[in-house]
Amino acid sequence: MVKGIINYRDGRIPFVIEDYKMELFTDDDLLKDFSAEHNRKSNYILFGQCFGMGGFQPQKVSILVDYSMGNTCYLLCYLINRMGSNDDFDTIGFQSPFLDDIFRYRYNYLDEVRAGSNLSATPKDIYTIPFCFDKHDYDLIFRIGHDERMGLLGDIDKKGEIIVHLYFKSIQECYTLSRIFQCFATFMVSHTDVSFKRITLYKGKLATGWLYSKSVLEDAVSCCDVIFCEFDVEKYVPKILNNISLDSGNRITNSVPLGHLERADFPYTPQRFIEQVIAFEYLFEKLEPQKAKDRAFPLKEELKCMFDIFADVVSNGKISSGDISERIKEVRRNITHGYSYYYDFKDDSTLQYMIIQLDRLIKAMSMKLIVFSHKEISDFVRF
Repeated sequence: MVKGIINYRDGRIPFVIEDYKMELFTDDDLLKDFSAEHNRKSNYILFGQCFGMGGFQPQKVSILVDYSMGNTCYLLCYLINRMGSNDDFDTIGFQSPFLDDIFRYRYNYLDEVRAGSNLSATPKDIYTIPFCFDKHDYDLIFRIGHDERMGLLGDIDKKGEIIVHLYFKSIQECYTLSRIFQCFATFMVSHTDVSFKRITLYKGKLATGWLYSKSVLEDAVSCCDVIFCEFDVEKYVPKILNNISLDSGNRITNSVPLGHLERADFPYTPQRFIEQVIAFEYLFEKLEPQKAKDRAFPLKEELKCMFDIFADVVSNGKISSGDISERIKEVRRNITHGYSYYYDFKDDSTLQYMIIQLDRLIKAMSMKLIVFSHKEISDFVRF
């Protein structure tokens, strides 16, 4: 829980933030004016001070509101400045065990130590990957190690960190970049339970604040490092990251789809199956626009076409492309007509097999959309 006050006109309104829902309260008429002005308003920024981060000294806070209803604001994120610092920053750092695994933190750390690097004294930039977002060029820097000159101001628990120098230096830019890297990690690990351990704002090398959102969990854990043991970061990451950066909002028009990916609670559901079919049709329209417009080319033929193209990537020979396409079509029909339920997916190995195969097919189609060669796609899908 975070408590504080926001600045509004010539006064201040107290607030409480819990689970990224901010409640404003006061007997002053100022709250009525605020509610009248901001009711049903979306995507705006508030400024103020907070007292809920372990002390009584106020800290500056910037709040990015998704939308508001009356005196309740639903938040995308908020930024809290370090005590005694101003609100100036020029760099953002993302710490995530998922990103550490993707960028091979443990393997790179061992390689650097064996080569004689003292990473407890001097950090090292392992990768520098350019990407474009909103028509501006950025560099992703994957950095490991600690700077001994920071002393107790350094982050002792830090492993790897993604460093990005900011262009606009705004909370909106910080939030959008966090969404891009979360989507990137989601695509890479093929499930949606991806989070950051910490998001830090820097001025030069000094931390000046932290960004908090629903994607930040201090106890975040990942166990994908073995999967990326032989992963070629410099071959795959630039193209994938640039594609993910094409769409940073809730709607995608150019980037690869992610809504169909696995969830930790239960990966086999009718809803996920339908999301897979939607993702497939989106990609098929991108890859084969003429066939997608042809009414004589139904879903079954679209599926068979793609399964045949990626036969060596997706199929393991247990079932032909025509048979699995027919089964997927029938399952889609049964779900839309109410003939299939959650418990049907829970114990049916055939349904689960189709979901797994669709997942691999969509991954391969996504890589083709990003413009990878067939061999690169084959090597990537096996991760």
